Parts: sequence; C-alpha cells; structure tokens
Amino acid sequence: MINHIRFIWQLLVLTSLLLILGILVISGSGIELTLYNYIVTLLSVAGISLIAYLVMTRGILKSRRDGVVILLAGIGLKFLLYLLYLLVYWLVTKNLTKPFIITFFALYLVFTFLLAGHLFKLLKNK
Repeated sequence: MINHIRFIWQLLVLTSLLLILGILVISGSGIELTLYNYIVTLLSVAGISLIAYLVMTRGILKSRRDGVVILLAGIGLKFLLYLLYLLVYWLVTKNLTKPFIITFFALYLVFTFLLAGHLFKLLKNK
C-alpha cells in the first residue's frame, strides 16, 4: 500500500512539474501546440500510467503463473490505451502535427521510465 501511495505522489508531482514547464515553454515560444492540447495529453498520459501501474502491481503481487499473465495484460492495456488516445485525438483534431508527436513521445518516455523504475523496485523487494 505504501508503494501505491508513493507512486501516486510522485506521479502527481511529476505531472505538476511538467504542467508548469509546458505552460512556460508553450507560452514563451512559438510552438504550434495549443496549451489545451498539451494539458489534455499530459493528463491522459498520467492517467494511463496510473492505470497501467495498478494493473501491473496486481500482477507482480500475485502467484507466479497468474502474475505473469496479469503483468503482460497490463503492458498490453497500456499500449492499447495509448493507441486509443492517439486515435481519438486524431479523429477530433483531424491532424497530428510534428510538435504534438514530439510532445506525446517525450511525455510517454518520461512516464514510462517512472513506471518502470517503480515496477523494478517492487520486483526487487518481492
């Protein structure tokens, strides 16, 4: 339970820092990305990371065979949720600009490293 609270706390702090940094960079430069799209993308990536973490930790804490299946299901769910987000974003805006793609993958990498770090610590402690 402590690991869940620690991850959620770090996720909130990281999301807040990235929100402030994104607001400063987008408003201070001529990037062709609206602030609204950045905030929606940031919150979506953070939410998907939280869902994936909760599913994957359940898999790590289960027995060996069931845990591996649940862990792989968490990885697949994360992938499908990101794919679904990109599809919905594309359907709504009808264009995926270069700044959006770079921003999305940068956020994806940051949150994936946070998720992987916590999962490795949880596996090491188990």
